[in-house]
Amino acid sequence: MTPRPPTTLRSSLRFQYLFLMKWRPLGARAFRAVERGDAAALPDLIRRIAETRTADAHPRWVRDLMRRLEVMVLVPAADVLHDPGLLDRAVALSLEAVTDTPTRWESEVFDRALLADCLLQRFEKRGDRADVDEAITHQRRAAELCRAWLAAPRGHWRASLRQWWRVQWYPDEGQVWPPLNRTICFSVFLGLGDALHTRFEFLRTYDDLQRAVEASDGAEALSRTFRWAASPWAGNYKQERGSILSQLGALLTFRFELLHDPTDIIRAVSLLEDADRLTPRRARGGRSVARYRVHALTTRGLRLQSLDDFTKAEAVLRRRTPHDPAWRPQVEILTGRAAISESSDGLGEAVHILEAAVSQGGAHVHEALIWLASTLRQWALHAASVADSLAGARDETGAGSSAETGAQGASWTRPDVSDTVVAAQQEAAVLWRRSSDAWRRAALLETAPAWRRLHAASRWRSQVTEPREAADASSLAVRLLPLAAWRGLDRLSQEEVLQTTDFDLASGAAADQLDLHDADHALELLELGRGVLWSQTLDVRTDLQQLRQESPRLAERLTRLRVLLEESRDPAVRAERAGLRPPV
Repeated sequence: MTPRPPTTLRSSLRFQYLFLMKWRPLGARAFRAVERGDAAALPDLIRRIAETRTADAHPRWVRDLMRRLEVMVLVPAADVLHDPGLLDRAVALSLEAVTDTPTRWESEVFDRALLADCLLQRFEKRGDRADVDEAITHQRRAAELCRAWLAAPRGHWRASLRQWWRVQWYPDEGQVWPPLNRTICFSVFLGLGDALHTRFEFLRTYDDLQRAVEASDGAEALSRTFRWAASPWAGNYKQERGSILSQLGALLTFRFELLHDPTDIIRAVSLLEDADRLTPRRARGGRSVARYRVHALTTRGLRLQSLDDFTKAEAVLRRRTPHDPAWRPQVEILTGRAAISESSDGLGEAVHILEAAVSQGGAHVHEALIWLASTLRQWALHAASVADSLAGARDETGAGSSAETGAQGASWTRPDVSDTVVAAQQEAAVLWRRSSDAWRRAALLETAPAWRRLHAASRWRSQVTEPREAADASSLAVRLLPLAAWRGLDRLSQEEVLQTTDFDLASGAAADQLDLHDADHALELLELGRGVLWSQTLDVRTDLQQLRQESPRLAERLTRLRVLLEESRDPAVRAERAGLRPPV
């Protein structure tokens, strides 16, 4: 096969003309169709982009550019057309570009970042952990290449200008168009933080949260080096910086919930305030900014017992999403305000919103069920407190009246107060039962993450009193322990998962089974619950003598992996001690 001749100035000018007059308007029409949800026009536009990509008359760098355009259209078009095959097609195209021999390392940055975004989109639709793991691997490699490019020495501005001119008018087969710049590196770091954040929400791995914070901090520091940001031709810099500030603020809020460091929540609120100011009102990321800022404000409000934070959160939600707000920010505001004021105002509205979210189904139904159970429990506790206070007031008043009229032998009664106490007690019992049912539904939902199911099962057990139901709840919680604290987590995350329960699950489950006179099942649950980490340690101590005889190299690698699993230090330190590369 004869090599393709280098691109000439004539062919470069021809491409510039075609790109400006034909291909760029084609991509713009496709993106507008996606934004409008035009399902009738999208198939034809996607077909025309694919035909342009597969045309042999164009040089490779032109076909690469059109392939990236096609992938960026296919990902949102999958939602508009309700065709998951388009998402698989986007992943296949991006994976083909990565596995193919790249002409330049800049092409690898573009292709790996785009593939990681496609895999994350597919993970959010299907929940396959292999997708998010692979996305982090590709995004990490792209970030490493960007760091190397940023650390490389820069030449004189005249040489850079000549190089830019050569790229624009004399592109060769290996040239990337558009060329790599700081803005693209900024987007890559932002994507790495987003990928790690996604896996943290799915697996609750503390190391992922720390790395996501570090990646977002790096992107934020890089964005501050853009000295041209104040110029009129800065483009979408403000919106991009708002995105990274929003992501960093959300990650710091999550870290505050785990470590309870007040500096994290203070910085998170400040960053999210700046992100809200920089993000345009009708920008695509406006809803995310509103959700993250409301969460940070309500978290700080509960910490400081401040109603002003809830007032600010409500104003943010009203300004950002006046017509179609998400259910979680609304519920956080209503339940947090009720908790501070020690009243039931707004809890009924919160329950109504959550029941509507649960009925719609979708990927977040388990989270809505947990919020519904917690809100009903909060409402039940308030109703029980009201009943107790009314009963106490009735007893004190009745005792005082009896003392005053004791000489006459009269008795004092208030039927209206007694009826109110009974009604409050009945309301509390009904709400408590509804909360337990919601915990049960959340614990039995098999599509939810194991750590969420464990939390729901432990709460279900703590609220029920009937022996058979209590035994079912505690038995399910104990059986979920090995799944929630699985071997893929680091030791700190495993301990965090095992400490999230309200009581000793193993002992409680054994006691519940003994109440039912089932001693064998009680012993089984006791051994299972008390030896989660110990059984995992024993599993990695299998004798390797026979394996060493068959494959000494494989046995040596397995030995080093044992060191990696048994160490409780930072993952990078564990990897270095084991002689392995740092884990993904």
